[in-house]
Amino acid sequence: MSEYLNTLKQSFSKDSFLASLFFFFVLSSWYTLRPLRNELAVQDIDNISLLLAMVGIGMLFANLIYSWIASRTNLKQLIVFCYLFLASNLVIFINLDFSSSEWVGRSFYVWCNIYSFFVVAIFWVVSINLFRENKAKQYFGFISFGGTLGAAFGSRLSKYIANNFSISSIDGGPEEINISIFAFFTLGLLVAGLLIGLYCINRLKSEKIALGGSAQDAFRHLFNSADVRQLAFYMFLFTSLMTIHWITSAIIFEKAIENSVERVSLFADIELTVSLIAGFTQIFLTSYVVKKIGIKFILFSYGVIFLIVFIIYAFAPLLISAILITILLRVFEYSVNKPSREIVFSHLSKNKRYKSSVLVDTLFARLGDFSGSIFLGLFKGTQIAFSIAPLMAIPFALTISIIGSRISKILKN
Repeated sequence: MSEYLNTLKQSFSKDSFLASLFFFFVLSSWYTLRPLRNELAVQDIDNISLLLAMVGIGMLFANLIYSWIASRTNLKQLIVFCYLFLASNLVIFINLDFSSSEWVGRSFYVWCNIYSFFVVAIFWVVSINLFRENKAKQYFGFISFGGTLGAAFGSRLSKYIANNFSISSIDGGPEEINISIFAFFTLGLLVAGLLIGLYCINRLKSEKIALGGSAQDAFRHLFNSADVRQLAFYMFLFTSLMTIHWITSAIIFEKAIENSVERVSLFADIELTVSLIAGFTQIFLTSYVVKKIGIKFILFSYGVIFLIVFIIYAFAPLLISAILITILLRVFEYSVNKPSREIVFSHLSKNKRYKSSVLVDTLFARLGDFSGSIFLGLFKGTQIAFSIAPLMAIPFALTISIIGSRISKILKN
């Protein structure tokens, strides 16, 4: 008991609180958009592979630009440039007419996916450079809790916007989502996050010299660093499997609930439930679990969890199954697995922390999304029931457990 209390006490400090507050605003900005992003995907589910391919291409170019900027700026300049650029994008979307073309909404969907990964990845770049190794183990659970509160706040805000700012249809049909209002609220939260992030960087006196290197560094590390390759492969497999789950659940949601506004509200309720459970875990259990069970077992566990998930989808493809599975996977990811991966990143060299971590968390995540959608697309038009198709992904679930066990060796280097 004393060991647990001591571990819990070490998680709290002024620095961890400020970083947690920073994460609160970052994730609240994204989670205000997330239920909307999910709804846009449900409405255009037949074209999801095309949209995810566009996201992957966007991620490739975004990583090259990001790596070029990171080579020529310090941590403070990096966050200012990147977050203000994303903020300027939101200003553009606020002023667009989304009813003018379906491709305006599709463009926003693609942008949302790029935004979600970069805004969070850049936050973690700041964190793994301000808090290294032992401090990462102590703080990342509590810091993640700030993000969970932000997710809860953002999901509630999203539900409020959907219920109170929907646009009445001209032809008397169902109400439509007012995307511009979502973008407006997201803009305010992102700017607040930027200000808190700059205060954290100033307080902890990060290095003021530019990182150096070139725009190709992150890609070079894939070829000359086994550590980065393993992390990239793990992320690729994780997001592929999550996409298989997500598309399967999206089809279940679409069949079970016909009304668009009701689906957005359900997505927001799921986000709140995840936030409450994950928040409790992050405050009271994450640091202790990481210390007691170990990162190796945590990273190994994903394959086992996905194995169980795909069996459930095969034999019980129900609305309640989709809801409970979504909550389970998200709680595990946010409470335990994500902090564990970032602890691993904190042990890498400086150049890899700045560049490879973002490449892994963005491009390989999007490649995984695209691959997962293509995998399920292979079964369209076949005699295999769509709920049975995830069973074919079980070998990949077992592979991620093997890769997870190998990644933990980075901590011993």
